[in-house]
Amino acid sequence: MATKGGSPPTQVVNNSMDTNKNDSPLVAAIDIGTTFSGYAFQFKHEYQANPCNISSGVFGTARSVSVKEPTIVLFDEHKKFHSFGYKAEDTYAELFMDDEHHKWYFFKRFKMRLYDKKVNRNVEIEDDKGRKMLASEVFGAVIKYFKDQLLDRLKRQGTEVENKDIHWVLTVPAIWTDSAKQFMRESANKAGINGDQLSIVLESDAAILMCQMIPTDKFIELKSAKSDIDSPGTKIMVIDLGDEMAEFTVHGRQDDGGLRELHSASVHALGDSRLNHEFFSMIIKFVGGPIFKTFIDENKADHLDMQGELEVKKHCITPKTSGKITIKIPVTLLKTYESESGKDVMEAIDCSPYAGKITWKWDKMRIDAQVFKNFFKPCTDKIVEHIKDLLKSPQVQGTNIFLMVGGLSESEMIQDAIMTALPRGKVIIPAESGLTVLKGAVIFGHRPIAITSRKSKYTYGFNISPPFDPTIHPEDHRVSVGGVDRCRDVFKKYILEGETVRFGDAKSGTHITHSSNQREMILKVYACPRPDPVFVDDEDVRYLGKVVVNIPESAARVRVEVKMMFGETELNVEAIEMSQRTKISAFFDFQ
Repeated sequence: MATKGGSPPTQVVNNSMDTNKNDSPLVAAIDIGTTFSGYAFQFKHEYQANPCNISSGVFGTARSVSVKEPTIVLFDEHKKFHSFGYKAEDTYAELFMDDEHHKWYFFKRFKMRLYDKKVNRNVEIEDDKGRKMLASEVFGAVIKYFKDQLLDRLKRQGTEVENKDIHWVLTVPAIWTDSAKQFMRESANKAGINGDQLSIVLESDAAILMCQMIPTDKFIELKSAKSDIDSPGTKIMVIDLGDEMAEFTVHGRQDDGGLRELHSASVHALGDSRLNHEFFSMIIKFVGGPIFKTFIDENKADHLDMQGELEVKKHCITPKTSGKITIKIPVTLLKTYESESGKDVMEAIDCSPYAGKITWKWDKMRIDAQVFKNFFKPCTDKIVEHIKDLLKSPQVQGTNIFLMVGGLSESEMIQDAIMTALPRGKVIIPAESGLTVLKGAVIFGHRPIAITSRKSKYTYGFNISPPFDPTIHPEDHRVSVGGVDRCRDVFKKYILEGETVRFGDAKSGTHITHSSNQREMILKVYACPRPDPVFVDDEDVRYLGKVVVNIPESAARVRVEVKMMFGETELNVEAIEMSQRTKISAFFDFQ
């Protein structure tokens, strides 16, 4: 049977075209973002009647109601899940004020910590105090939180739908590796979601799927571009502006209506956090780094409130904003500065380049609108620069649709900068661009084939040991196996870097067991960023994991055909015992 993402000790199985998923009466998607996360769902009959009729989660606080919650999770001293989102934020603030927070685990913006790590089932992430937990436990708790939220909601509504009846979809950045996708599968398994009821979708794929469904009047800008998104020959750049990262992918519309990946995802630290950095850098210029750190260490709740205030203000600023912007600053920061320095903070401001442009009295800071708008400039300049660099690539030249999604795409400052830089292009901005990926993931659950072909980011292959040939093999790779000279660590290529692979296409190779009665075949999987690796011990070749093939009992050596499918969201493997042409169990273990 074809499986994905399977691994001991728990084999997490997936088959993207599995009929039991397609027959599920309900599709639910979970999007774990760096700053905000949420879920959405839709019944099959609702999709058939109106694909855009998708319900989102609703989360209330004393201050507001929103469709997403902050990506904040709190565990007690025994690493037991306590709360998520607004409740986790408020609970931790209360624990801090009572000086009872020291043994609790508080995680915020933890998704970013996986970008610079080799993700596997043993990877750990640090909380705000530097203490570690398994990343899979943290992500698993968040997935379970949203799963339970939906099940409770359905129960309150009197809907007779259980977890086993739901086709779950998780979103992942397009840049994430195969091992990171397996990590998400195993995290979902910890949350009680079985592999055969789970799909993984790339955020860029989900965005395009959703925008194909949205009526023209639901776009903010250049609504005429909507009609072009389905036209053959159209090139679509997805600009996903998230909380920490900006992700760019390019797809081309084919004559048959399918989408071909023209440019694999590129990711840069150009997201929302750069705006935060600019603002807090300005504050530090006034009060100094050590004093600001003291404020954060001693006033955790106030620091969280300050960040929340900044999030609100950033989305209120437009290119037309003038006059002064008022933003609340915790009094504790002002008091910390005055007690540590013995000075009035306005003296520091008047001696800075911001003299006459900023006033700070008690818990209010009044900032000249142009100063606040300048916080966006480093971010917008880098985004525009990267788009222009991409357009120089031969595959990307001629891109005529620019699709802006992600939370930061809702900012009019960001919209204006990109639209000004692309006067000849056509920009599509969904009215709820922060929910485009999440809702698109639901559409993917109903209609799983989004991208009909992809460009392989790597050359993939296995480690083999063919008979040694002195005319082509180096002497230092000669080994003796059972009295036969073989060449060790040869890279057997299945697919080349840059090769275009259609959805469902398979690359196959034949492998033979080393001995009779062998019950398991292990094939080590390697990847290389260039198309011509020779040996798996070449400097730039990376070991990904292994394919495990379960061999039927046999007194003879068994010949097995192993097929790998590369055109889908995840790598897929299938094994066939060749003498009987029967499928046998095989699965990936990328850890």
